[in-house]
Amino acid sequence: AKLVETAFVLKNVICESFDPNYAEFSRCEMKIVKRGVAAFFMYCRVHQLPVTNVHINVALYKKSNGYRPFLFNQTLDYCYYMRNPEAHPLIYTLHKTFIARTNMNHTCPYDASTQHDLSIDNLVYKEDDLKDIPIPKGDYMIRISIKTQNIWRGHFSICI
Repeated sequence: AKLVETAFVLKNVICESFDPNYAEFSRCEMKIVKRGVAAFFMYCRVHQLPVTNVHINVALYKKSNGYRPFLFNQTLDYCYYMRNPEAHPLIYTLHKTFIARTNMNHTCPYDASTQHDLSIDNLVYKEDDLKDIPIPKGDYMIRISIKTQNIWRGHFSICI
């Protein structure tokens, strides 16, 4: 019997802005692109620029009578991380799965001279994307929460 799972399927996505005056999600959806394959699309409009101080919290939850914290829950300085991604190998392993499908792939600041609306476009999970993380079989949720200027602004959750 296979104890470690690598063949996850996107099941649901949830996006929430805590302050629509600061940023709002105009698109947050999972779309079936073919049988057994789903893609994640997210578009978030940021209204207050520039953004120079960003922290993210990345947490993994396992479904067991609701979603329970599992394996990791880490908060980090995203501006520092984007300059030195190898300093956080676990987060980098997750980030590699969608870095080519997003514009959240450069260092701070996020302002009018760069693409300041945040997007993930047509993210399709491939079977080996998380092969370096030994995760037992089950249903999981990855939640990424965003904090700027020391205020939590929102989060998005990907259920797999």
